Amino acid sequence: MSEVSKRVLSIKGKLEKIDKRFEKLKQENEELKRGSSDLQRLLDDEKRKTQSVQNEYNRLKLAKTLVSTSGDKAEMKFRVNELVREIDKCIALLNR
Repeated sequence: MSEVSKRVLSIKGKLEKIDKRFEKLKQENEELKRGSSDLQRLLDDEKRKTQSVQNEYNRLKLAKTLVSTSGDKAEMKFRVNELVREIDKCIALLNR
């Protein structure tokens, strides 16, 4: 075999190895892309869930504020009624 033939065979062998490696890397790249897409979907789902929980938390916080405000109003109304009764007693005592 001549030197040129040996070089050609050597180059062919190297090209085949490069081609196999390229195909393997191409497949690996596709798998990684699929994995990345799956992870991105999971991340998007988790973001939606987090946003949903945050919205629910905000609604509950607002509801709690409204309930406690209503409770404060009832307590204030009760206290005002007590004061009115005390004033009525004082007026009754003054009218004697």
